[in-house]
Amino acid sequence: MIKILIADDSALVRKVMCDIIDTDPELQVIDTCSDGKSAYQKAKSTGADLIITEMYLPKMNSLELVEKLRGDKLKIPLVVLTSSLKEDEDTSFMVWEYGNVEFVVKPFRIFSAEKAEFEKNLLSAIRSFGKKTSFAPKPAASPQPKPAPKPEPKAQTPAAARPAAGRPVTGGKKIVAIASSTGGPQALHTMLPMLPANLGVPVVIVQHMPKGFTESLAERISQKAKLRMKEAEDGEELRANVIYIAPGGRHLEIIETPDHRFKARVFDDPPVNNLRPCADVMYHSLEKCSFDEIVCVVMTGMGADGSEGIAALKKKKNIYCITQEASTCVVYGMPKAADQAGLSNESVPLTEIARAISRKLGV
Repeated sequence: MIKILIADDSALVRKVMCDIIDTDPELQVIDTCSDGKSAYQKAKSTGADLIITEMYLPKMNSLELVEKLRGDKLKIPLVVLTSSLKEDEDTSFMVWEYGNVEFVVKPFRIFSAEKAEFEKNLLSAIRSFGKKTSFAPKPAASPQPKPAPKPEPKAQTPAAARPAAGRPVTGGKKIVAIASSTGGPQALHTMLPMLPANLGVPVVIVQHMPKGFTESLAERISQKAKLRMKEAEDGEELRANVIYIAPGGRHLEIIETPDHRFKARVFDDPPVNNLRPCADVMYHSLEKCSFDEIVCVVMTGMGADGSEGIAALKKKKNIYCITQEASTCVVYGMPKAADQAGLSNESVPLTEIARAISRKLGV
C-alpha cells in the first residue's frame, strides 16, 4: 500500500484526486491539506510514501517544499501538478534537482474532456514510484543530503567555440545509447559536460520526461557541454559529436537507410510498459542497425526500462554496458535491473561514467 499526502489549494481538486486514487486498491490517501507549509509539516508526521502537490501553493511553493524536505534529508517522492510545463521553467528545473519528482499537467477545467487523460497520467506517475523502499540507501558516512555530486565543469564551452557536428555516421560505426529516468535530469547535467569534444560518435538518450521539458533540458546542458545537445527530430540524420534526446512524451528509434545512413525516428505510438519514451524501444531499434559497437549506459531511474532491450541487443550486436553505481543514483532501479540481469560490463559512480565511455571508445 502506497500512502499518499495531497496538497492543493482547491477543495474540488483535492476531492477529484482522492476519487481517482481510490480506484486503485494499492493506493491510499492518508491526509490532505491546502497549503505548502501544512504539506511540509504533515510530510514529517504522517509517514507518507508520496506527496502530490500543486506547483504553486500558499505559504510554501513546491520549490520551497522540496528544499525543506532535502534539508531534513527526507527523500519523499513528489508528483507535482502544473497547469503548464512552460509556465516557469526555472522553478520547474530547480524542482527537478530534488531528484525523485514527476510532473503531471492539470487541465484548466478539471471536469473537461481532458480529465480522463489527467487521471491516466496521475496514476501512471504515482505507480512509477512504487514503494519508497525502492530508493537506494546512501552511504551512512556521507554528510551530503543531495542525491549525487554535481561538480561544475572547469569552464563552460560557448556554442561558438564548440566543435561543429561531425559527418554523418558511416565507416567504423559506433554509437552511445543512454537510458535514464528519476534523477536523470541532474545526472545528465553532471555527466554529459564531462564527455570530450572529440568523442567521435553520436549519443542518443531516452530520459523519461513529459512533453515540454526535453528541449529546455537540452538547451541548458548545451550551455555547459563540449558537445551540442538537442531534441531528436523525426527523419534527421545522426552525426558524430551530437547528443540527441528523445522528445518528452514521444518514442525514439534509430533506423538505417538502404545506403547505410542512420536516422532518428520520432513517433507517438502507445506507451510501452506505461512509458513513452521507452528505452527498450530505442534499444530494440538498434538491433536492426549495422553499428560495429554500441555502448549502452543505464543511469538512475525507477523500474527496469532498458534491461529487456539491452538483453535482446546483446544477442545480436557487439555491446558494452555501463551502469551507474548504486550510491550515486537517486533511484537504483534501472541500473540494478541491468546489474542483476548480468548485462553490466562495469558499474561506476556518476562522475566516472563519461570517462568509462571515452575509454571504451578509445578517445
